[in-house]
Amino acid sequence: MHSSDLLLRNCEVVLDRPGHSISGPVDILVRAGVIVEVGRNLTLGPGIEVIEAEGRLVAPGLVNAHWHSPMQLSHGTSDRTNHKVFMWENQVDTANRTPHEIYVSAVVGCLQMLKSGTTSVLDHFPEQGFTVDDVATVVRAFEDCGMRAVVALRIFDEPYSDILPPPDQRSPALLAALQSGNTLVPRPTEDSLEIVREAISRFDRHAGRIRIFPAPSNPVRCSDKLLLGCEEIARAHDTGVHCHMLETRAQVEIAERRYGATVIEHMDRIGAYSGRWSNAHCNWVSDNEIAIMARLGAIAVLNPESNLKIGSGVPPIPKLVAAGVPCALGTDGASTNDNLVLQDAMQLAAMLHRPMEPDRRRWITVKDVMTMATAGGAKAMLEPDLGRIAPGAKADLVLYDLAESWWMPLNDPEQQFVFGERGGSVDTVVVAGRVVLKNGRSTLVDEDALLLETRDMLGQIRSRNSGVADIAHAVAASE
Repeated sequence: MHSSDLLLRNCEVVLDRPGHSISGPVDILVRAGVIVEVGRNLTLGPGIEVIEAEGRLVAPGLVNAHWHSPMQLSHGTSDRTNHKVFMWENQVDTANRTPHEIYVSAVVGCLQMLKSGTTSVLDHFPEQGFTVDDVATVVRAFEDCGMRAVVALRIFDEPYSDILPPPDQRSPALLAALQSGNTLVPRPTEDSLEIVREAISRFDRHAGRIRIFPAPSNPVRCSDKLLLGCEEIARAHDTGVHCHMLETRAQVEIAERRYGATVIEHMDRIGAYSGRWSNAHCNWVSDNEIAIMARLGAIAVLNPESNLKIGSGVPPIPKLVAAGVPCALGTDGASTNDNLVLQDAMQLAAMLHRPMEPDRRRWITVKDVMTMATAGGAKAMLEPDLGRIAPGAKADLVLYDLAESWWMPLNDPEQQFVFGERGGSVDTVVVAGRVVLKNGRSTLVDEDALLLETRDMLGQIRSRNSGVADIAHAVAASE
């Protein structure tokens, strides 16, 4: 794990838990990747690395609970496009990648997250059929850059019917393109489940900070057998399950036709749903589905920026919080967000519903969204010892430079953290007790060389995917 003994000395402010801060000077002692003491004038033992933290605010590392590393090269590619068109255009940018392209895409995304204060991520990987070698590549990316991660293996065994026109509205051009260029052809159920089992056996808990989860792409793209298989794997290996859940209205309509019930009602009824599931988006969950999630402890992972950009919906955040559903936050992929700054998601989650709710007592608070971005995301990753600064917690810590203008004067650290900070003052990042970012630069990878490689990479990928581009054009013409 390469963790060391550290002393963060004379921290000016410590956000030790959501909605609470300690004024300094405060010291934080870390041994073997775990916080062992928080206090004043702590004794410096032999062999301890000292980080001078005067003028710094120290906060728990943020948890991005829904991201897609394959999309990392696609900033600025999806404005004024809806979910159906975006999904096919995204195939053009992510299908048929080389191992090196998989690796570079993941590491570059991790650099952006670390530089803005996110230390843990749940990567819904990849988009198409994949091999165990592909999993090995993305695991190596997380290992090399020092990030804590869940690699959630995106599987499906039924067609992506939610991103196609109804069968009677599919043009001859679309049918021809699907015949020759469809990168989303389902695998046999058992093949998908077996690749997840093998990946778990080889990589789960790799480097002490990388987990492997089964991750159905979306329940309406999966058979009951696959959904039950994911739950069984999770129970057998003590993992979570991650999925897209009710991102669009189309998925609600498909569920009604297929099940005669809502998605979560059906999954609960067949025993395929539990508190191990983290559910990205949740824009169209019904009141009864919210009640089921609350009863089981299933996590809603909110992605308000992505949902707004492609017009897919608005999650009922106040309802989820009021019902007691654990909530986390995600950025989604770069193609529907264009940045991986989790503070943006915090701010939107806090403010999105305020114009429609006249009773200010029902508004989502700063403490609410800080909890989502730390402890909520930790719950989705099955990491209960993340998200706070206290003895026994894992030492994933971020130091922010309080000399930046958005911190001056320091009136309310929690409010300024959510509404002012956007990662620009991140100075030092520690993951599992290891310094992975110092003076705003990675200590582990040559970030300049990696960024240089990305300049022509997307064009090279697109040149291989003309067949799927034909599908994207045909779908766009039908919309």
